[in-house]
Amino acid sequence: GTVYACGQNNYGQLGTGDRDTRIKFTKIGINNVKQISCGESHTAILKNDGTVYTSGYNNYGQLGTGDQNNRSTFTKINIDNVKQISCGYEYTFMLKNDGTVYACGYNNYGQLGLGNQNNKSTITKVNIDNVKQIECGYLHTFILKNDGTVWSCGDNSSGQLGLGDTGDDETIFTKVNINDVKQISCGGLHTAILKNTGSVWVCGSDRYGQLG
Repeated sequence: GTVYACGQNNYGQLGTGDRDTRIKFTKIGINNVKQISCGESHTAILKNDGTVYTSGYNNYGQLGTGDQNNRSTFTKINIDNVKQISCGYEYTFMLKNDGTVYACGYNNYGQLGLGNQNNKSTITKVNIDNVKQIECGYLHTFILKNDGTVWSCGDNSSGQLGLGDTGDDETIFTKVNINDVKQISCGGLHTAILKNTGSVWVCGSDRYGQLG
């Protein structure tokens, strides 16, 4: 349950208490950790007790601390009973054990699924439930529900939302025409979906052949 980090640290995103870059894995002062998720310049940590800690860049409120001050050490935020976390470019999603979803941070493309494009520095409940998994890309977000259905929102410039069009951003989670899904994974501008049958479905940018 211990954590080690390395790399760029200009906003304190490594949680080491300073802003010095690390080229070797450095032990972080936090333990009993279940999951880590990294955004562009911020980091979220989920502990086994369901609490969440964040560090790094906070200009859009992506740390969920209620302000826009950067943090160089992991800071506990006001949410508990969390099952999974996922960080996008400069935003953060949290899934609770009861299937409800909360988000904060950058929202210019509607990627928080709140029906608007307003940034959020406080943790805000999203109008969707019965959720099994959350996955954030660069500026788009996917949700897998317990019934195997998939919902997406945010940037759709490359068709990464899988809704059959490109260019129209979605500010609320919109159902994708695919069912019986087991897992989803988002890249920067593309999405991959694994069905329970073992087949894989993809959408979005294929500039580098990432759709396979």
